Amino acid sequence: MDKITDTKTEFRLKQWTQIVQTCQASGMTAVSWCNQNNVNIKSYYYWLRRIRTLTIENGPLELQSKGQQIVPVSFRQTAAVTIHINSVSIDIPDGTSKDTIAAVLSALKTIC
Repeated sequence: MDKITDTKTEFRLKQWTQIVQTCQASGMTAVSWCNQNNVNIKSYYYWLRRIRTLTIENGPLELQSKGQQIVPVSFRQTAAVTIHINSVSIDIPDGTSKDTIAAVLSALKTIC
C-alpha cells in the first residue's frame, strides 16, 4: 500500500478502536449501544474482527491520544478468582502472573 492508504487505514483503526472500547466500557450490549449511538452493527463487528486480528498478529495496539492499549485476552476453563461488576465477569485463572492481575485491576479502576 502507499503512504496515504496506510495513513488512512491507521487513522480508521484508531478511530474504531476507541469506538469499540467505548461500547465495551458502557456495560450495554453491542446492539443496544450501536443503536443508541447511530453506529452500524455490521461495521462495528467488522472493525472489532479487524482489531482483534491485528492484535493477534502484531501485539497490542497503541492509542496515541490516550496511551491505552487493546490487550488480547485468552480464556481458560477454570478460574481461581471471578470478579463480577454489573453484567461483566472477569475470570482470573490459577497461575496468572502478577503483572496481568495488576493490569486488569488497573483497567477496572479507571473504568469503575
